[in-house]
Amino acid sequence: MNTTVIGLFGVILISTVIGWVLSRSKKAEKPVKIMLFVLYFWMSFFIQMMVFAVLYHFGLLDSII
Repeated sequence: MNTTVIGLFGVILISTVIGWVLSRSKKAEKPVKIMLFVLYFWMSFFIQMMVFAVLYHFGLLDSII
């Protein structure tokens, strides 16, 4: 499997776990928890993408891939 696909699945898995953990700890109704999960999921996904973009730009991922 391509390393890009594996990396993307890893980012999605990490974002899912972060979204679930952060939204689970809130005392709110179920629809609000679902909206918080989606918010936290996308927030962590885009932060991870920005971090990997910066690492790629400066060539720090070349030794890993």
